[in-house]
Amino acid sequence: MTAPIANLKTYKAQANQDAFFLTLEDIAPGLRNYIKQRLRSAERRRLLPARFYAPDDVLHEVFLAAYERFDAMPQDVEKLRVMLFQLANERLDELITQESWHRRAVRLEDILADEMKMMDEIPQMTVDADGEIVLVEELDDAEAAPPEPEIILLEESFEDEILGAVGVERDVMDDDLLRVLLARLYDHLPEQSRILLDLWTRGRLTVEEIAQVRDVDVTQVRETLERIRAEFRRWLG
Repeated sequence: MTAPIANLKTYKAQANQDAFFLTLEDIAPGLRNYIKQRLRSAERRRLLPARFYAPDDVLHEVFLAAYERFDAMPQDVEKLRVMLFQLANERLDELITQESWHRRAVRLEDILADEMKMMDEIPQMTVDADGEIVLVEELDDAEAAPPEPEIILLEESFEDEILGAVGVERDVMDDDLLRVLLARLYDHLPEQSRILLDLWTRGRLTVEEIAQVRDVDVTQVRETLERIRAEFRRWLG
């Protein structure tokens, strides 16, 4: 039995939850950053409200689940690390699903209130000199340029991890436009591909561990990451 597992057994027997959690963090050092990135990614896509869920709270829930189920958890460090990431994914998926249902569960009172506001906001009409019905508001409003979408850059530490993983030098990011491009490339990745990238960079997992966490073939993980690497290198140089 390896020392971390033996320590976990001792801490569980002593009901020393703090020491148990610290040992789990040593076993999965990239888990906190992975959870943080999954939350931020969901916020960027408006799947979760901004800054509503704290990474440390989700991490605590994962560690608590491992503590309570420890007797049924793998008694091997590598397998336990994979299980911790699986628990994190389950909890993150639950949060996103809950928020999705919450957004759709609109009360009738809210619908009626919104409709009342819409009626209050019905634009006033008038007749111009040519006898045409026009809005009272200035017509050139329709020609106004739409507001620029907000550009949310990635954290610099995450940028560094992505650049290191895909083999691009950090100094290219001295150009702010390339930082914007990197954020856009990341945001436009398909959901499952982005999760694989998060596990590889923020989670600090091997390809084999990622395959176990996501329950997919190792070859598929490797090919997906290679495609991501090639695409990022193509755009970032």
